Amino acid sequence: MGVAFARTGSAHELPPAPNVSGFELPQPKPLQPFALRTGNGAAFTDRDLRGQWSFVFFGFTSCPDVCPTTMLELRNVRDRVAAGTDAVPNRVLFVSIDPARDTPAKLVDYASRFGPGVTALTASDAGVRAFADQFRVKYEKSASGRASPGSYQFDHTASVSLVGPDARLYAVFTLPLRTSQVAADVQRIHARHRATVCPRVQGTDDNRSCSQRAA
Repeated sequence: MGVAFARTGSAHELPPAPNVSGFELPQPKPLQPFALRTGNGAAFTDRDLRGQWSFVFFGFTSCPDVCPTTMLELRNVRDRVAAGTDAVPNRVLFVSIDPARDTPAKLVDYASRFGPGVTALTASDAGVRAFADQFRVKYEKSASGRASPGSYQFDHTASVSLVGPDARLYAVFTLPLRTSQVAADVQRIHARHRATVCPRVQGTDDNRSCSQRAA
């Protein structure tokens, strides 16, 4: 499988579904247990995915272009979702692929730049890679053109994943995000799966949380 990086598209190989700004998985994919941490040092595991839809984006805080642009696009998507007739509970999870340089303070500051509802996460390099593999996200260091130590950048898969309140992967959106289309896709996917992932929610009253159906 070839690796598609930030300027060239997604590394996923499933065909796009009609009218989706990327592709929707025919069957949502359960995520395996993982262990990350927030910028505040709190543990973040697969259990913390429960309760709302999550946009998952892998990047690094010193990224000069693709990462901040995508984060701003996601803020626009969330604004559009919030303005819709069905207020779908959602958040952004920014997963740093650069744990060596992205300190807790940097992660907290970075998340704060893009408004509420954004959580920055990381782990050891092995932990991040294991999590990224579940999304088929690939990344590697690239020279920045400067000889100074620590001046490297990253080439990385350009996509945003949509994870449901049941900790399953539902869709992957390609970059740049078509914000109005992505917002409509999220609302449509949510409406179709509401009975499964939000059984305790009625009508449009799910603007706070969205609980998984008990087994």
